Parts: sequence; C-alpha cells; structure tokens
Amino acid sequence: MPVSPTGLQDSQRSLTQTVILAVELGLAFICLVLFSEGLLPRLFASEYDTDSSAFLRLLWLPVYGLVAIGCLWKVRSMVSLAVRMPFLILLLAVTAASFLWSLDPALTQRRSIAVVATSLAGFYLAARYDWRTLLRLMGAMWLFMAIVSLGAVIVAPGFAIMSEIHPGAWKGLWWEKNTLGGHMARAAFLCAFLFILDRPWRSVWGFAVLLCSGLVVASTSKTALLGLMLGFGILFAGWISRKGTAITISGLWTGIVLSSAFAAIMIIEPGIVLNLLGRDATLTGRTDIWSVLAGAIADRPQLGYGYGAFWQLDSMPAHRVRSATEWLVPTAHNGWLETALSVGLIGLGLLMANYVLFVARAAWLSIDNWLGIFALGVAGQFLLFSLSESNALQQNSIIWVTYVAIAAKTAISLQRPAYVPNSTPRKTVAPGHAGAGVMNSGSGLARSR
Repeated sequence: MPVSPTGLQDSQRSLTQTVILAVELGLAFICLVLFSEGLLPRLFASEYDTDSSAFLRLLWLPVYGLVAIGCLWKVRSMVSLAVRMPFLILLLAVTAASFLWSLDPALTQRRSIAVVATSLAGFYLAARYDWRTLLRLMGAMWLFMAIVSLGAVIVAPGFAIMSEIHPGAWKGLWWEKNTLGGHMARAAFLCAFLFILDRPWRSVWGFAVLLCSGLVVASTSKTALLGLMLGFGILFAGWISRKGTAITISGLWTGIVLSSAFAAIMIIEPGIVLNLLGRDATLTGRTDIWSVLAGAIADRPQLGYGYGAFWQLDSMPAHRVRSATEWLVPTAHNGWLETALSVGLIGLGLLMANYVLFVARAAWLSIDNWLGIFALGVAGQFLLFSLSESNALQQNSIIWVTYVAIAAKTAISLQRPAYVPNSTPRKTVAPGHAGAGVMNSGSGLARSR
C-alpha cells in the first residue's frame, strides 16, 4: 500500500525530533557529568585552587554557552519560573552585585557569573524536562559516575583510594572520601526512588542502589552514611504514609518517639552518638573553624566579603582564621556560614527563605504525590550535608544544580494539576518535554508536569 505524503512527512518529522532530543539529552548528560566535578579537576588542577587551571576555566565556557542558548529558547518558561522563585532570584542578584564590595572584585565577578550560570542550568532542567526525563537523566549520570569510580578503584587504586589520611578509604574520582560518599548517598536515594516508581527500568535502578550504597560504605564517610539512611528513611516514611490512616498514625508516632529519644541523647550525652560516628566533640575540628568564622562574619555582617573572595591565599580575614585554627582551612565546612561570608546575612536570609519555601512546597506536594516525598528527601539531604560541607550557592556544582532544579520543579508541580485523569483528552507531547508524563504507563506514578 503506498504511503501518503502527509504520513511520510509526519514520520520524517518524528524521526528528526527524536534525533534532536537524543542529541540534547546527550549534551545535558555531558554537562551534568562536568558539574559533578569528578576526574577532570584531579587531572588538571590543584585540590585547593581549581581556578588555577586555565584549561578548566575554558572548558566551562561552552557549558555556559549551552545554558544561555537553552534559557533563550525557553525564555517564557524561565521568566515564569523566576516569578515562583523570588528568594533565589534575589540571592543571585546580591551575589552578582557582590563584586562591588568584594575583597577581590575580579575574582568575585568571574565566580558570580559561574554560579548564576550554574543556577540557570538548574532552572533550565526544571523548565525543559518532565519529572520522568529529569530524574532518569540524573540517575543515569550518577550510575555512570559510580561505575567509573569503581573502575578507577580496580584499575588505579593509588588514584582512587586514600593512602596518607584515612588510608584504605575510597575516594573514587574526587579529591577525598567525603565527596565520593556524599555524592553516592544522594545518588542511592535518587535511584531508590526510581526503583520504587520507574518499573520499566527497575532492574537498572536496583543495581544502581546497590552499587552506590556500596561506594558509600567503602568511602567510610560517616556523614554520607547518615545521608544514605536519611534518604532511605524518608522513602520508607512515604511508603508508610500510603498504607492507611492507622498505619500512618502509628508510623508518625514511632518517628516522633525515636526523634525525641535521639534529641534527648544529643542534649544529655552527645558523646555517645559522636563515638558511634567516630567523631570528637569538635566534629574533626569544624567547631573550631565555626567559632572563629563567627567573628569574621560579625566584622562584615550585612553583605559579607564578596562571593568566593574570602578564602584566597592572600586574604587577611582568611589568614586570621588559619592562624587561629593552625591549619590551612580551605572552606567554612558549612554551607550556611559560607554563604554568610560571601554575601552576608542578607544573602543568608534569602537562602534560608528559599529553603523554607522549598520544604513547605515539597511537604504540600507530598500529601498526595510521591514527587513531594522525593523533594523532601532532596531537601533533607541538602540540609544534612550543608552542616558539614560548603555545598550551598556553589559554582559548577552538581549539588547546587540539583537543589535548584528540584526546588524549581516542585514549584512548577504545585502550579499545575499533579494528576491527569485517564479519561481526560490529552495533547500529544514529545518525550522529554516539560509537559510530558512523570513515568511511563504502569510505572506506579501518575502523570505530572
């Protein structure tokens, strides 16, 4: 039977769209791998000064270019999304303007452009892709990084396993064990969520959960292990909450009792918990840093020292911190204090407001949607790791890209119907479009933007 010209044109158009989408997803995958900061910084930069590598600085230019093109392509969606994220937009505005009062204006200007581009990458992912495509894309990226990290341990153990400090701990493609552990804890949570709800790829995500969890254990990072348990605990709580009123109330009561017991132990005898985690009362020297940084923040409380400028080797405020702690402190080891150093208490307040809004939206969405449970898990892990790592408002960081993308996607989900009845006629949407479904038919999760 001859094929009509219209049918042939539709087939060619569909093939073209599929190829374009595949190329786009491939580029997005590569960008996410670069944002993970695995391997390349180890090869081309020093641990405490990644800006010293001209190659890496040039490598980010095409990434920022792709982000700019994507934002221009989806400019209406980006503007609409920005309206829903007012505190984050104001935070980025303060960050971009901080070169005006920075200790190092040129450095701050360069790094503020980078963190704005990093944030826009998160916005673009939220505006461009549906939940299904976004989470699968991130899950695939983390599975790839986990496999390569395991391969590095096997092929080049001297490169991927620590030998001097914490001998035997795995660090994979990153500088230290805590980075590998933290990334894999977040990856295991994401893949566990996909394992529950993405039935067509359940075997893949199950393998990913086992691999990432194993890498967390091999890293020997106690904070990462807590993050892994927190993520799995939130998924378990979400499962309990869908088992009926009686089970939900029982689970909630059990959670309150256990949380209260943990809080009481931490108040009365925190040494018990710290000993179990292999920590001392100073959290491996972190509290000493924080106490000194409190004075540094008090010296310039409102606007801080300029984004990314405080920890430079020739910075006098940083020199005073290093003299007081008697070691070459590279960061605040706390995302909230790091933000206060960069953009002051004004910036810190905006970050906190954005976080509270994110949690509130996620909690509301979680009432009848598994996506809200996932968003709460992302928020919970972000908070946990931010207490001991400088992971907030960081340029070229997959942690910040993920935080912005999930916070923005949660905001979008609350603006549109989360569930679409099967009887309701739907316009056909290209796979991967932000209006497409969350998971495939039969995946266990209703369609959602």
